Amino acid sequence: MLESERLAANQPWVRSYFWLVAGLLGVGALFVLGEQPFAVGLVPVPFDKLAHFVAFGALFLILDCALVLPLWLALMIPLLISAADEFHQIFLPGRQPGLEDWLAGLCGIVMAAWWRLGTRTR
Repeated sequence: MLESERLAANQPWVRSYFWLVAGLLGVGALFVLGEQPFAVGLVPVPFDKLAHFVAFGALFLILDCALVLPLWLALMIPLLISAADEFHQIFLPGRQPGLEDWLAGLCGIVMAAWWRLGTRTR
């Protein structure tokens, strides 16, 4: 048994500390890097929607690998982080929040959940 598996066994809600730390660092990086001036226009339209789709779908998968959560909570956490990201953009020069970006993140989360649930039943 690996050390991380042994530690996770002591915390029934933690599947993997590695993925938990990776998810926290990833979310922190999204917010910190998003504040930098170079982030404005970094991903051109319409590919910015693809970036939201991939980033928040990946966040769902990371959370699902890291924690033992009910499905509704595993879906809500990335959705709320996506909404917080859009709200955060109100205060950043050159950035604009958009419902379309949040919806792209929602689609990524739903597709990731659909894929993950499909792989669990096999």
